[in-house]
Amino acid sequence: MRKIVHYSNLLTQGEHMRKLVACCVLCSMALSASAGIMIYPKALSFDDKTKSAEVTLVNSSELESANYRVTISYKKQNPDGSYTEVAEEEVPADSATKLLRYSPRAVMLKPSQSQTVRFLKRLPSGLQPGEYVAYATFTEVPLEKAVTKQDLQPGAFSVKITPIPAFSIPVFVRYKVKESAPVTLATNGLETKDGVVSLRVVMSRQEQEPRTSARGDISVWDGDKMIGYVRGRYMLPATDTLETRVPLRIANAVVKEDGKMEDKYLTSANLKGKTLTVLFTETNDYVVQKDKVFAQTTVSFK
Repeated sequence: MRKIVHYSNLLTQGEHMRKLVACCVLCSMALSASAGIMIYPKALSFDDKTKSAEVTLVNSSELESANYRVTISYKKQNPDGSYTEVAEEEVPADSATKLLRYSPRAVMLKPSQSQTVRFLKRLPSGLQPGEYVAYATFTEVPLEKAVTKQDLQPGAFSVKITPIPAFSIPVFVRYKVKESAPVTLATNGLETKDGVVSLRVVMSRQEQEPRTSARGDISVWDGDKMIGYVRGRYMLPATDTLETRVPLRIANAVVKEDGKMEDKYLTSANLKGKTLTVLFTETNDYVVQKDKVFAQTTVSFK
């Protein structure tokens, strides 16, 4: 989330810090009530038969209107799972930015209102078989508020922090290819952060030409009990390895409707003497597809 900060008038350092802290507290309280966005689906896929697809945006706020800008860009996937924006003139051959058209490009939503954005596939002649990827980004455009008399008073101090939320979903275009990328799984130890123990799972691409993406869910099992789950993991065609941190929870923790599990975490001491199984399976919104396994591995703790 990018923040735009406007400063007016110079104060002493102490006064500046006291007022800045107070302002930030108020801003954090206001953010919880600001307009939000819900997007469905979380990814778009075009095969040879699919010519168009739609994304629905919903303004989840019951109080505030919101304005959204729609853009398409290419993002490089890094081995740690983060993404780097790539300039249009530097996009690689697997970019789908020039294969897609979409409308509308700006959406104004009243509270609780929804809007559909339609994406069309247009393939140029001579396109090579393969999978092409882009990201559709929905960015909230802050509504301008009128300047008050208090803002214009000489010597007045003001700090305006404007959060600009942006949400991206991947768009996949497959042309004359159907197979997903063959991958293998390995583990890279445990990581503890903020009291949560996660298993580091590394996905590695196997030889394939042309390259396609690998898409699925990662789950961790203690016998027949699932103790870790990450839904909808994507390994893009240009990525060779991808690491995913899977939080480990108490066995039989419930998977909620939003795909997240209850926050009851294991500790590293709980894992001593155990052998865990890690699965990469076909993605599903509600259950782990244990009958459709793409790759798997095991890890033991002494």
